Amino acid sequence: MEFKIDQERIANLTVQESQYVISSADCSIGECVLVCFRDYIYHNYEKSISHSHIMEGTSRTLPYTIRFVGLLGSHSLGRNPKFMATAVDLGRELVRQKIRLTYGGGNVGLQGAVASTVYTNGGIVRGFIPGYIAARQVYAPTYGVEHTVSSNYYKYFEMNHAVEAFIVFPGGVDTMEGLFTLISWASEGLHNRPIGLLNIDGYFNNLLKFLDDAVRQNFMASSQRKLFISSFSVDKL
Repeated sequence: MEFKIDQERIANLTVQESQYVISSADCSIGECVLVCFRDYIYHNYEKSISHSHIMEGTSRTLPYTIRFVGLLGSHSLGRNPKFMATAVDLGRELVRQKIRLTYGGGNVGLQGAVASTVYTNGGIVRGFIPGYIAARQVYAPTYGVEHTVSSNYYKYFEMNHAVEAFIVFPGGVDTMEGLFTLISWASEGLHNRPIGLLNIDGYFNNLLKFLDDAVRQNFMASSQRKLFISSFSVDKL
């Protein structure tokens, strides 16, 4: 069987300044594979990365400028007032650095606080939200452009192909679902985007210890662990 590949079409499907990449409805299976492969090559930098002690946070210089960031976080504000203050700080920093935000839609909780700050200060925002949640109008309108998807799985799928890095805020089960989906995909070689954990007041310390233990016990590759960056504040992430 011979596959005919339109090179120009493939180039247009790859992440560009003003568009995001594909869903399965946009291209053939062969094109999807090539786009994912090109995306993987573009982001393949982890061999030069190292990480430091979890209580000190981690940082590194990336070999490219990040233009698109995906946000995982709670649709609740939580009890700690630092969560909300940090959400506003992050939104302002994204605008200052002209980084575009992709998130899980709606206008509530820590996700909503970041998206609201970016949007009201002239930044570019888009949200991916499952249709059954959008139909219930639980989280009210999404800031910026809203994309409706069929499930949480496809929300993470579309976000993963629309961004160049992720930032994770403190959150509950839904936030952990998204984070562990990314971890699972990394273990399967489906992505290697850096994942920044805003470790406010040590919220993610136990998670980071779990990841380090998983590496020590040979349940997780060190290259996957190195995708994680942790910091107590936005300016050091």
